[in-house]
Amino acid sequence: MLKGVNWIAVIIAVVLLEGLGFLWYGPLFGKAWIAALGHDVSTANANMMMAVGVVNTLVCVVGLSWLINRTGAATLGAAVAASVAAWFFFSLTTQSLEYLYMGMTLRLLEINAAFQLVSFVVAGATLNLVKFGAAAQTAAA
Repeated sequence: MLKGVNWIAVIIAVVLLEGLGFLWYGPLFGKAWIAALGHDVSTANANMMMAVGVVNTLVCVVGLSWLINRTGAATLGAAVAASVAAWFFFSLTTQSLEYLYMGMTLRLLEINAAFQLVSFVVAGATLNLVKFGAAAQTAAA
């Protein structure tokens, strides 16, 4: 199932997304996110939350890589389109249910869903643009 996954591109995408998360939930939208959340984020479990977040990001990027490979999205535009479709059909729908059933505010949904959309696009673009080893040889052929 994971044949053809460009692990270097996956790792680069994970690092980029973690950096994006620090910016998004920090200087860019941190105050609005905390206000929409309704409570301060506990720092007692910060290390565990970060570790789980990195693992979740890794699993998501590997899944996106599999989807892009499986659909044959070989161009940058096709990879980004597949990424937006994955976000729309899986991430946005899941987050919308959280909004409806878990008392999430609309502002929180907007911040989180927009982050996920940008993350999917960055990951899809990275997976398409980073070519090393066998992936570079395949792209050149």
